[in-house]
Amino acid sequence: MAKAKLVSIASRVPITGANTKPSTVPIYGAVRAAYAEFLAKLAEYPPCPIPVEADSIDLQDRADHLNGVLGAVIAYLGAILDDTAQTARRGLDLVDAESVIADLAYDLAGTIQRAANKMAWRVA
Repeated sequence: MAKAKLVSIASRVPITGANTKPSTVPIYGAVRAAYAEFLAKLAEYPPCPIPVEADSIDLQDRADHLNGVLGAVIAYLGAILDDTAQTARRGLDLVDAESVIADLAYDLAGTIQRAANKMAWRVA
């Protein structure tokens, strides 16, 4: 079974609180750039229709699509959470946000991939 490929946002520092000295430089440009990158990534992964008589390749294609889309969502979410944490006065407790979303993405894509593998074994 192929493993889900997710874009990691591990390079971010954990979001545990706002900066003690907020930046005076507007960071809206970084959010806009992250949004543009997010849209570009989504365009790279258009959904493929699944025929009524789907086979394992159709399901694998759908799992690959889901991996790409969720990877883009995770990267964009990281940018938004970073931006929000920098401006939140009381800080944000979002240390586990990345792992929760990565687990969900892995579970969703993995479920489709397991179905594709079962279907492939039945055909062989």
